[in-house]
Amino acid sequence: MIPEKLYKDILKNIPIACVDVCIVYNGCILLVKRNTPPAKDQYWIPGGRVQKDELLITCAHRKALEETGILCNVGPIIHTQETLFNDGPHDIPVHSINVCFLLYPIDAVNVKLDSYSSDYKWVNKIENKLHHYVKICLSKAGLK
Repeated sequence: MIPEKLYKDILKNIPIACVDVCIVYNGCILLVKRNTPPAKDQYWIPGGRVQKDELLITCAHRKALEETGILCNVGPIIHTQETLFNDGPHDIPVHSINVCFLLYPIDAVNVKLDSYSSDYKWVNKIENKLHHYVKICLSKAGLK
């Protein structure tokens, strides 16, 4: 783990590389309700920070398993976008560079959320109340 002071300095000064995953199952995509900033209490696509020396495809596989308990095959990149949040960790605005992949479960799906999410839902359409970035990713994944 990065010491807290260094992490705060990083958040204040550089963009964060992130991978998000659209897990496709029975024509639906999994969204998780975030427990922490940014986007706290919003439904979001699972994902998070890329670790040093970690390939994007490896990060996609890891984030799906860590955040949802679902072992997946990683498909193509479907979207890349920057996101800017005023409500980041430690009240520090966050600038992230996001790469979104399509993923496909390998085995039976049994969602097991980590501590960063409080709820989940499978969606087969794009809801108006979702964040703009999430809507774009769902659209690129084939939802309307």
